[in-house]
Amino acid sequence: MTGRIHVDFDAGEGALLRMVGLVERRGFAVSGVSMAAADGRGSLSLDVEPRDGGRRLEVIAAQLRRLQDVRNVSIFPCEPGDL
Repeated sequence: MTGRIHVDFDAGEGALLRMVGLVERRGFAVSGVSMAAADGRGSLSLDVEPRDGGRRLEVIAAQLRRLQDVRNVSIFPCEPGDL
């Protein structure tokens, strides 16, 4: 399912690389990125598309929540072409 993933995180060393890398390794292509950071905290929005029909946003959100610096993950499913 195509959608947007929004992550609030502590801007620690390597945090961004871990999050984007996990999304890519778990079978999603990142088609858009938006990020803001201030005072040691960050906010990341990723527009993603699954590489095959078996990928679910809920699963990748649960995996992101387990990362060390992640505080919150929200998903926003979209129809293809809406992003």
